[in-house]
Amino acid sequence: MNIILRPQRDLDLKEASIIKQALLKCFEAEALQKKSYCIIDLAQVDSIDHFGLFTLIELRKFARRKQFHLRLCNLKKQVQLLLELTELDRQFKTWDKKIEQDPVPGFEIVLC
Repeated sequence: MNIILRPQRDLDLKEASIIKQALLKCFEAEALQKKSYCIIDLAQVDSIDHFGLFTLIELRKFARRKQFHLRLCNLKKQVQLLLELTELDRQFKTWDKKIEQDPVPGFEIVLC
């Protein structure tokens, strides 16, 4: 199965921890398997602190180790700029399609 994680606020220490736990819970419940997609929808995220950046890096490594695809989508300009300044834009692939509709065919949405 494919999932979309939707953080509801900025990625700080608390929210980053919630996202990490949500992803691990999905993997343990076998909602994520090899070759499936996990998209982190950042439409509600205005800023990311160092805890959030570190968590994104951890999740990317976890995805690579467990062989599923991790993508970011709906990045606001300030979030995109932060990723560019830290050169993390080279580390993450983005989901080119806009994700606006609920539900998204073929994806389970997890609000976090």
